[in-house]
Amino acid sequence: MNKRILALLLAVGIMLVVHEGAIALTWAGSAAQSARSTVAVKTSLSGEVVRQVNRERTGRGLGALRVSAELSRAARIRASEITRKFSHTRPDGTAWRTVSSAAYGENIAMGQRTADKVMAAWMTSSGHRANILRASYGSIGVCAVVSGGVTYWVQLFGK
Repeated sequence: MNKRILALLLAVGIMLVVHEGAIALTWAGSAAQSARSTVAVKTSLSGEVVRQVNRERTGRGLGALRVSAELSRAARIRASEITRKFSHTRPDGTAWRTVSSAAYGENIAMGQRTADKVMAAWMTSSGHRANILRASYGSIGVCAVVSGGVTYWVQLFGK
């Protein structure tokens, strides 16, 4: 890693750790928070959600969504944010869509430990299901993270 980037990360209290297919982002909290928080990104869970979304879509005659690097980046940001404030409103008070100009739809969830369970929850919710099956969407970014033993999920949809 570039020494300047590493120095910057350490200066703001962020440490990146890659272990067994997961990326852990660890940061020191504010003065009001004495404990450290760790968010482990679960890439295999994210990939399984994309696979299941495309199975749902193609089974209904819709086109498969392509994975967007931009939406995936934005989903990682939103996943980290919802571990602190589970809401479609970002921790700074702005709307979820401000995370990326490429994002047109968002599904979030927490607590489901597997891709099967989160997809079942989303598909039984009319609003979440509508996002997954919206014909005008052509791209997706997904992120699953585990923080404090709880799994958090974000899907972002784009044109």
